[in-house]
Amino acid sequence: MLTPEKHLDLDTSVLRVSSLLLKELQRKGVVDYEKLRHLVERRTGTDGSFAFMPALNVLFLLGLIDYHVKNDTVEYRSGAV
Repeated sequence: MLTPEKHLDLDTSVLRVSSLLLKELQRKGVVDYEKLRHLVERRTGTDGSFAFMPALNVLFLLGLIDYHVKNDTVEYRSGAV
């Protein structure tokens, strides 16, 4: 999904959605999972919602976010990387 293709829409790519999520999480710190999903849909349209989970996975694998199951929230890790 991260490989560029001839017909790749950059507005709905995983890297763009990751940057939207990271910007919002840096601003607020902790955000509800559904609010993040709605933010992505509002900014990129319904096509961007397909890249939402892969974008969260990228940020989690980079150690930039944590997911809290109990509260269903995503938290920005300020001391990461």
